[in-house]
Amino acid sequence: MPRWKVTEQILNLSKDGEFFDENWMNYDSIWQYAPEPIPWNGSRPIRFEDVDLWEVITEMSGPIGIYAAYQPYAEYYIVTQNWKVVTEFEGWMANERLEQFLIESNIVYPKTKNSPTPPEQKNVEKKLIISTGIINANKK
Repeated sequence: MPRWKVTEQILNLSKDGEFFDENWMNYDSIWQYAPEPIPWNGSRPIRFEDVDLWEVITEMSGPIGIYAAYQPYAEYYIVTQNWKVVTEFEGWMANERLEQFLIESNIVYPKTKNSPTPPEQKNVEKKLIISTGIINANKK
């Protein structure tokens, strides 16, 4: 079951544990009650202070926590220790860089069969970007 925390809870500034909405008890499915992810606008790289709500990936004694940005939703992860952010991963392939860091640091985390993704299975999106200025110039 997914869990969420606000920034104050991650930093242990708030002693109330997790983010909870009593209306969640009215639903049958996790995804019916999940908070609405709000996409990051991408105007600049996202930072810790920009995130209001985090999805908890895992927490363990130490205390160590691994969290993913949820509101706003972005490819951004943090690792905390003793209620302080020790490292951040942002942008393209951030999840794989996070996995590699966790492996090298001997931190236990939820894994999939392909964790981390082997290089031969990595797909790079190919996009063709056409400038509207060139298109409009050719129409004249």
